[in-house]
Amino acid sequence: MVLDHSLANLASRFPSRIAVLREDGSVSFAALESRVLRLAGWLWRQGLRAGDMAGLSVGDAGNHLAACLALIRIGCHQVALPSHEPEGMRLALAARCRVGCVIGADAGCVPPGLSGLVPAFDEIFSDSALEKVAPVPSGPEPFVFLPSSGTTGRCKIVRRTPGQLVGYGLSDLPEPSVILGPASIESNVGKWSHLANLARGRTLVFGSGSGVSLAEACRRHGVTLVNLAPSGAAALLGEAGSEHSCPAFGGIRFSVGGAPVSGPLRREIQRRLTPHLFVLYGATECGNATCAGPEQHDAHPDSAGYPLPGVEVEVVDDAGRPLPPGETGWVRIRSRVSATGYFDDEEASAMAFRDGWFHPGDMGRMTPDGVLLFCGRGDDMMVLNTINIFPAEIEAVAESFPGVRDCAAFALPSAAYGDIPVLALVAETGCDVHALLAHCRGQLGTRAPRTIFQVDSVPRNAAGKVVRRELRALFESRR
Repeated sequence: MVLDHSLANLASRFPSRIAVLREDGSVSFAALESRVLRLAGWLWRQGLRAGDMAGLSVGDAGNHLAACLALIRIGCHQVALPSHEPEGMRLALAARCRVGCVIGADAGCVPPGLSGLVPAFDEIFSDSALEKVAPVPSGPEPFVFLPSSGTTGRCKIVRRTPGQLVGYGLSDLPEPSVILGPASIESNVGKWSHLANLARGRTLVFGSGSGVSLAEACRRHGVTLVNLAPSGAAALLGEAGSEHSCPAFGGIRFSVGGAPVSGPLRREIQRRLTPHLFVLYGATECGNATCAGPEQHDAHPDSAGYPLPGVEVEVVDDAGRPLPPGETGWVRIRSRVSATGYFDDEEASAMAFRDGWFHPGDMGRMTPDGVLLFCGRGDDMMVLNTINIFPAEIEAVAESFPGVRDCAAFALPSAAYGDIPVLALVAETGCDVHALLAHCRGQLGTRAPRTIFQVDSVPRNAAGKVVRRELRALFESRR
C-alpha cells in the first residue's frame, strides 16, 4: 500500500527525522512506525480484520493519526466520527457507513448501541510484543471515508484509498518541510492534508491546547508552512492588532483555502503577516486543483491560480463545451486522484461526476494565460430579471469599502423579479451603511444589493463557507 510503504520507507531511511511535533514532545518517523505497528497488532488481537469498517472518535491528534494509520496497516476501512460532534450526528454517520466497531478515546466517545474499543494508547505504544502480531494484508487498499461539510442537506461521502490521499498534497514544497495546520485531523481536510504531507516526509506540528500563539509555535518548531482557512487567517489578523504593518511570520509560507479568499484579506495577510501567500482551490473529491502564488493577488484578487501539475481545469457551458478565455461558465476538474462518485448517493454522483470530470458546481472563467478566476457557487447564483448575479462579485465590491469587516450576499425570492440581492454586513464602528450602498450601486449598477442589514457575524460551516440559508432566515425574522 502506498501510504504504508511511504511511512515504512521513511522510518528506514530517516529514522531520526521528526514526523510529529507538539508542545509536549516529538515523535520520529521510526517511533511513529513502531507506534503504528503496535497499535495495529493490538487492534488485530481485538478481532479487527481486513475489510472491516471502523469508526474513529479520538480527538487527540497524535493518537488519532496513529489509529488511522494502524487501521490502514491491517486493511480496515474507516470513517472519523468527530468527538466534538453531537451524538446523533455521529450515530447517523456510523449507520450510513455501516460501522461495525468504534475506536474511542474513552467510553464516552463510543455512541450507544455500537461496539467499541478504547485503546490505552501509552501502554500499547510501549508494548514491543505487539509489533509482530498483525499480518500485512495482501488485498486491495482499504477506503478512508471523508464526509463533506456541505452547506445544505445530507452530507456527501467520498471514499478514497490511502494511495489517492497521498496524491492530494502539494508536491512543490521543499522536503523536509515543517507544516502547521490548525484544522482538526477529525475533519476531512485535516485528515487528507496530514496524511499527504506525512507520506512526503514532512513534519506535522500539532497543537496541544496549551495557549501557545501561532506565531510562537512557528518560532519554536521552525515551521515553514502554515495551512489556514480564510476564517482562521482573518482571526489571526485580529489577534495581530490593527496597527501591525510588517510581516509577523517572516519567510513562512501561508497556504489558505477551503473557501473563497477575498482581495482585501489577501492584501492584509501579505502586508501584516507574510508576503508568501498561496491561495488554494480544490475539493475533497479531487484534492488541491489550483494555486495562486504571491505575485498573482494584485493582478487578480479573485484568482484561484494556475492548475497544479497533473491537474486539468476547464470552464465549460451548460452542454459541457469548453468556453474561450473571459467567458463565465462551469468549472470542471480532472486528475489522477479524483473520485469517480459518492458513497450511497447515485443521484449526486451522476450530477458531479461526468465523462471522467468532477464538476464541483462552481462558476469561473479563465484568463488568456490559463489562470482560473473564481466567480462563486453555481447554486448561489441569483437571477434578477434574467440578469445573472454572483454573490462573490457583490462581496468583492463591498469588501473594498472602508469599515467593512465581513459581509456576504444572498438572495430573497420574489415572484415578480426572481432573486433580490441583499448584503449582510459585519461593520466596524463608524462604517457608513448608506455610503456603502451607494458605493455598491456605483460599481455594480443593477447587480448591486437592494438593501443592507447588519449582523454580528456571518454564519459559516466547518470549511469556512457561508451558510446563506441562515442569513436569509435571519433577515426574514427581522422583517
